[in-house]
Amino acid sequence: MGLLVDRVCVVTGAGQGLGRAIALEMAREGAIVALLERNPATLEAVAAEIGGEGGTAAAYALDVTDYDAYGRVVADLHARFGRIDALVNNAAINPPTRTILNDTLEDWRRTTAINLEAVYMGSKLVAPLMVARRSGRIIHIASIQGFASSGEIGPYNAAKGGMIALTKSMAVELGPYDILVNSVAPGFMLTPMSIVNGVDETKTPDFIEWYVRRGKIPLRRTGYPEDVSGTVIFLASDYCRYMTGQLLVVDGGLMSTF
Repeated sequence: MGLLVDRVCVVTGAGQGLGRAIALEMAREGAIVALLERNPATLEAVAAEIGGEGGTAAAYALDVTDYDAYGRVVADLHARFGRIDALVNNAAINPPTRTILNDTLEDWRRTTAINLEAVYMGSKLVAPLMVARRSGRIIHIASIQGFASSGEIGPYNAAKGGMIALTKSMAVELGPYDILVNSVAPGFMLTPMSIVNGVDETKTPDFIEWYVRRGKIPLRRTGYPEDVSGTVIFLASDYCRYMTGQLLVVDGGLMSTF
């Protein structure tokens, strides 16, 4: 449909799952997509997929917690294209499934470093470029775990909850410059991150019985990356003009049920 023609969009964690789907759909809408991913193999695969469909991708292999490298990527993008129109903070990791009784400080620090601190730093790196142009979109990929809990991944929950709060703060801070900041909270998604301790949580008998057959998820299925990517396209496009500081929940109705 050409909703993002010639816009420069940065997607972190673009090598698989939600990041891959978002990057592909942005490219299909005409965007120049900067792919940030620490796995060179999946990074190149997504770049090749975009190129094979006639799109334009710039691939950068890096860990988003390497802020010097991240800063160089932002500077390179600005030098090449003169602008960054949208940043999608998607990169994340799952911590080990533990409670506060048996998790570790290392779990906490690694999880929050990638899932929250890198969101802050990535936003901080691109915000001045957007301020200079008085235009931009920053989109955080949060989670329903940011406001509800399974009781086993406290560091992840805390990071995603912090992301939701950061969304509101950044929206207020950057609103005077016509920069929109919003979050998307996916529910259960069929992605590599749905595999916990070697088991895909969306395919277990308990999940199928409770969430699908009994309708705990009203749409009676798990989510797919493409269910989220369309929401991100809306937030990055001109159809989203007067919405900022908001959280859009994409969970098949899960949080509407008892």
